[in-house]
Amino acid sequence: MALSISGIISYILQESYAIMGSLGPVGVFLLMVLEGVGLPFPSEVIMVFGGFLSSGNILLFVVFALAGSIGGFVGNIILYYIAVFGGRPLILFIGKYAGLKEEHLDKTEKWFDARGEWTVFFGRFVPGFRSYMSIPAGISRMNIVKFSIFTFAGSLIWSTALAGGGYVLGKEWTKLVPIISNIGLVLLAVFLIAFIAYFIYRFYAKKHSGESTGKSDSGNASNGKS
Repeated sequence: MALSISGIISYILQESYAIMGSLGPVGVFLLMVLEGVGLPFPSEVIMVFGGFLSSGNILLFVVFALAGSIGGFVGNIILYYIAVFGGRPLILFIGKYAGLKEEHLDKTEKWFDARGEWTVFFGRFVPGFRSYMSIPAGISRMNIVKFSIFTFAGSLIWSTALAGGGYVLGKEWTKLVPIISNIGLVLLAVFLIAFIAYFIYRFYAKKHSGESTGKSDSGNASNGKS
């Protein structure tokens, strides 16, 4: 029997509903762990449905939101350590055929250690991309304390907001999912554009700095001759 992407996604969603319906917050936690390690369990569906299941019970809503937040965090930590211990050797093995050297990863590590926390934090709000922020963070060996703080903060805001939408809408919760997906596409585009623009800016700034240094050295040499 031929399998289609839409059929697989539909099956995953149906199983997710069944798991959450029978296990409640525990099911949400488990599914969000799977989403956190990069498997195709969409948090925008899981958490909105979790919010719907808690409609009318504010304490249950808090439990669902925390279960999703902690689950996503645990999944991200697992993926981070997978990248720490397996990602760098694999990237170097594959990258050597494209001219990638260890010094390039060293520069990435320094950049992520200095500025990566905000990339990790804002990346948590981009559907389809959020979980994979753990990979470059792990490969660059970003400080685990920084990674944990910004990852959990992003996971908590994301999960609580989605669950809140499902809680408020109740039986109309399905109307929220396509809206979130469309917003996610916009955020992904903005994120990628900003990321590319930053590196273009850094490239030209470094080039300009090198040219200025060259002119300065040339001027100093001329003064020395005179």
